[in-house]
Amino acid sequence: MRTRTIGVILFGMLVITGCAVQEYRSRKIELQHPDWDQATVQKVAKRQISPGMTSEMVVAALGKPDSILREGDQERWGYAVFVGDFEPRKTFVCFVYLKYGVVMKTTGDRSRMSYVSWYE
Repeated sequence: MRTRTIGVILFGMLVITGCAVQEYRSRKIELQHPDWDQATVQKVAKRQISPGMTSEMVVAALGKPDSILREGDQERWGYAVFVGDFEPRKTFVCFVYLKYGVVMKTTGDRSRMSYVSWYE
């Protein structure tokens, strides 16, 4: 019984901390980009990307890409993680496709990306 109570308390603390970080990101983005509407600010704060967003919004949400491939008026931004224990290698897990600086589509698994929130 005591272990369960401690577990519930710890889970509650994690939820509260997550909400505080989300609120901090939202407020910071609002201050940096006062011209963005509230829906966009919330998506960027949650690190969500959708078609129609600008390249500036993608960088605010996911950070700078690990690679950029340009072909004419289109770009493919790649986001990577390092995998492996003894010989870590970069593995791309998410791609953002832009045309004229506007998101056309995304592919991959954004949830595999790690974020270092204390630098933001």
